[in-house]
Amino acid sequence: MGARTVGALLGLGAILAVGACGGSGNDATPNVRPPGGVAPYTTEAEDEEAASSQPLEPVLTATPPALGSTKPPTPATQAPPPPPHNLGPCKTAGLDVRVIRQLGTSKNGPGVGLVALRNTGTKTCALSGWPSVGLTKAGTPVDVPATKVNKPRQPVGMALQPQRTAFAGLQWRGCPPTATGCRSGDGFRIGAPGSSVAPAQLTGFSTAEQKGFPVGSIVIGSLQPTTTDIINW
Repeated sequence: MGARTVGALLGLGAILAVGACGGSGNDATPNVRPPGGVAPYTTEAEDEEAASSQPLEPVLTATPPALGSTKPPTPATQAPPPPPHNLGPCKTAGLDVRVIRQLGTSKNGPGVGLVALRNTGTKTCALSGWPSVGLTKAGTPVDVPATKVNKPRQPVGMALQPQRTAFAGLQWRGCPPTATGCRSGDGFRIGAPGSSVAPAQLTGFSTAEQKGFPVGSIVIGSLQPTTTDIINW
């Protein structure tokens, strides 16, 4: 084979090699992420996937601590953030309202519950702030002090999609039945922020508690989109 033929073949091979390595580079979409590997934004598909991964039934990520402090809670004083995306606020009539009793609290400490508000409607609505919570006895409202707190953190504005659930921690602080201001209750009335209240379904309460339990005051945590640390305060 002549030198000219060999040179031509070598040149063709070089062209083919370059084409194989970089021919599709202009068609590829770069995956650019800032330091730490966090995307600067999420796509609509990613948002839908994240929303669909939320459990329909609450699953706690931690066990509530044994709480026995009688120190008065520090009330939240700031206004909640505005609802996202100019959505209409969630109404209690369109929510499944539950209080799920949490075990593991100390005998003399406060009772601890998880408030779960599930959107049973067909449209996304907005939640922001704290649920309205009151004590009841045989369905009748019982007057006890209630304090809203920034626990486990300040409230966030949420777009609550259909069949999704928002959560808040709840404490009811016991008292000697003969103490001044001590009341007996057997249930709660719960409502979305700024909406009416309705009897909450109770889950995990003992037979004795269903007949009545002493309450001196109620402490209400902020609404959050997950149960992370929701009752650890």
